[in-house]
Amino acid sequence: MEAALSLLRLYTEWGVDVAVTDAPVDHRHAGAGLVLPPLRGKTPPQAPPYIPPQPGTGRTPAPAAVTQNPAQQPPVPTSFADTVEQAQRLAAAANTPEELFEAMDSFTACPLRGAAMHTLMPSGPRNAPLMLIGEAPDEDEDRSGQVFAGLCGTMLDTMLAPLPLERSQLALATALPWRPAGGTPPTEMDQRICRPFLERAITLFAPQRLLLCGRLPARMLLGKTTDLPRRNWQNITLPGLPPLPVMFMRHPLQLRASPAARREIWTTLMTVMDTLRQDSQSM
Repeated sequence: MEAALSLLRLYTEWGVDVAVTDAPVDHRHAGAGLVLPPLRGKTPPQAPPYIPPQPGTGRTPAPAAVTQNPAQQPPVPTSFADTVEQAQRLAAAANTPEELFEAMDSFTACPLRGAAMHTLMPSGPRNAPLMLIGEAPDEDEDRSGQVFAGLCGTMLDTMLAPLPLERSQLALATALPWRPAGGTPPTEMDQRICRPFLERAITLFAPQRLLLCGRLPARMLLGKTTDLPRRNWQNITLPGLPPLPVMFMRHPLQLRASPAARREIWTTLMTVMDTLRQDSQSM
């Protein structure tokens, strides 16, 4: 009994919060890819969606495969500044969502990468009227490899149900491509390393507007000292894009928090819908 309790305490200290299989598996080389979440409605024909790789096609090669082509592997960073610079170079070199996913999935210098089960890539149509960016991946998203999956996806569908807006019309993303171990808050270092990938994903998907669902994407894109823009649009500038209107909103999971939170979310959504309606009329 004492041995079992000691093992449980060790798991708690390590941040183990789920038993995936009876036998240990190195999920960095498990061969699991990404699957696009089920979508409602039809995808706009002028903006074909990016579909992440299917299972077994989008993971980092096994060590034996890596050693066969050592010249293709980026040099191992020797400092935090080098790690950020390497992330910036890899992100800037990606010209398509497919290339960006490959760059992210093969990037092992981020501390978050080794503990995560999947690399999460944004999904949905390019040039979407709206791109939703959530918090760091939660357990459901990391386990499935799907953005806005599990309870988070259910709450998102609940938000969209009363609106004339289909999930298939939206681009969806998480602020980080990897879940922090045990669901702990990401460090400032984690955010700085992952920010180039997030910014490049926004550039490649080129949405008309951004809706930042939660404090993490707002802090990463708007700066730590920037006031969060509630119910009004604020422009940000990213390389390769014109000024992009962005608004902050509570995360869909906050629908469970309180009546006041639900009222605030609904008010923000009404502002968003009014804006999208005006955008469509001016086109």
